Amino acid sequence: MDTTEAVILSTQEGKEKYDAVLKQLLANRQILARILKRFVPEFEDCSIKDIEKRYIFSDTITVSKIGVQKNMTNIVESIGTEDKSNNEGNITYDIMFRAGYPGKKDETIGLYINLEIQNSYYPGYPLETRAVYYAARRLSSELTKIDNHTNYGELQKVYSIWLCMGDDVPDKKAGTVSLYQLKKSDIVGVVEVPREYYDLISVIMIRLNDQMESSDGTLRMLQILCSKSAGKQQKLEELKKSGIYTDKPLEGGINEMCNLSEAIYRDGKQEGRLEGRLEGRLEGRLEGRLEGGKKANIRTICKMLVDDMPAKKIIQFVDMDEDVVRQIIELAHRNTSCDDSNIDRIYSELNQEQAN
Repeated sequence: MDTTEAVILSTQEGKEKYDAVLKQLLANRQILARILKRFVPEFEDCSIKDIEKRYIFSDTITVSKIGVQKNMTNIVESIGTEDKSNNEGNITYDIMFRAGYPGKKDETIGLYINLEIQNSYYPGYPLETRAVYYAARRLSSELTKIDNHTNYGELQKVYSIWLCMGDDVPDKKAGTVSLYQLKKSDIVGVVEVPREYYDLISVIMIRLNDQMESSDGTLRMLQILCSKSAGKQQKLEELKKSGIYTDKPLEGGINEMCNLSEAIYRDGKQEGRLEGRLEGRLEGRLEGRLEGGKKANIRTICKMLVDDMPAKKIIQFVDMDEDVVRQIIELAHRNTSCDDSNIDRIYSELNQEQAN
């Protein structure tokens, strides 16, 4: 293995370790309780203390496939995070746990909560679509057998919460949170149906970047905690402001995350010098790459243009030759919609220009 390969490998390994530590930190019940209180409607009338101590079932919290450290406070590995299907690929959820909220008759109504940490806001497909799919797979896995005796009334609602914190989150979307849910609309006449009969899937998209500060306390806490540039002391102070008790395991996790961030930064700079391309970018060449072929990249560029992202930043994040990216931007400026017909038109015109 030559020097360049070694540096790239160390950068990738460092990023994977960083993500693993961050997931464990976010799986802390104190942090989960604040996310549920602020963003999940079922918990808006509950106290943070009750959510943390009563409504989050701590023995069900799981963190991907990575072995959870036994001394990590409030994290217990129990239910599986890998969703298997005979006809579909496996899904590994970042964080999965069960919770309950108080019903009308002092009953506790169960929920499944999935929290995903997403580093790329433009992976080549709509994240909302993937989030709905994750929630649907989790919902379908609640029933292990389907026959004439299956009781569909036993299904419990699933929330898929996506924490998008990549550098490519556009400033105009940073600091925003969206809720997607099932609602009933009467077409002819009016019928009263209990909402819990059909409201079984909800998606929450949380969008953050390091540039835009939020006035919302929970968003600010998540932004600082997930930031690769914020130091240990700043993270600890922000958690303290949010009323979170930082014990030794939590403080140790933050310290490890900050050390890994510095190591990734150093490796990214070295990789940039060796490749002559990176100019010391924090996440190196392996970061910011987008999946898929030419059409997927065209769709991503169109979405970035719709979000008013400048050409310089688009070139930084899209894994294509700079001249080709500029060609696509020029073609897309005529009509920056992201529908399939527009993508096909740009794809066709681009191929024609390249052929000439």
